[in-house]
Amino acid sequence: MPHVYCCPQCRAASAPGTRAAAETARDRHRNTEHGGLVPVGERIVRVPGSTRDPDSRYVSTAAIVGGLALLALASAIARALGR
Repeated sequence: MPHVYCCPQCRAASAPGTRAAAETARDRHRNTEHGGLVPVGERIVRVPGSTRDPDSRYVSTAAIVGGLALLALASAIARALGR
């Protein structure tokens, strides 16, 4: 998923790349343009319209575990009733 480093003071932005590449661009920009200081308002943002956030899950783990528990309970009840 592409990320971009943005410096509002310089109105500069890095090329889209990985999060690590954006952090490297941030560090390089801080050192060369701002003497190592942190510009107010700088940020690393995900490029809009790019792929989904890999940290977000499509299905909750709790929902899957709950569904499996319900299936196990239904199976046990069916066995107990002889079906």
